[in-house]
Amino acid sequence: MVHIIAQLKLESFDKWKPVFDERSAIRKEAGSKEASLFRNSNDPNEAMILFEWDNMENAKKYLESEALREALKKMGVTFTITYLDEVETTV
Repeated sequence: MVHIIAQLKLESFDKWKPVFDERSAIRKEAGSKEASLFRNSNDPNEAMILFEWDNMENAKKYLESEALREALKKMGVTFTITYLDEVETTV
């Protein structure tokens, strides 16, 4: 499994969230296994998503697609994507 963190700066969380929800099936078809959404407690228009993807190739194909970037740009979303290599899981 591949893990990715997307950090988003939103014009409006409430405007963006329904679009994120609508794209769930598209993400799943592209290889997304899970997406955990977090919101900055000090800034309600900053969000982070921890994605679990089936493989790096599919993750990059979806997350770096021009279609996704254009859709986010139209909504006034700026973002960074960080691809993670898991080193260890502990308690």
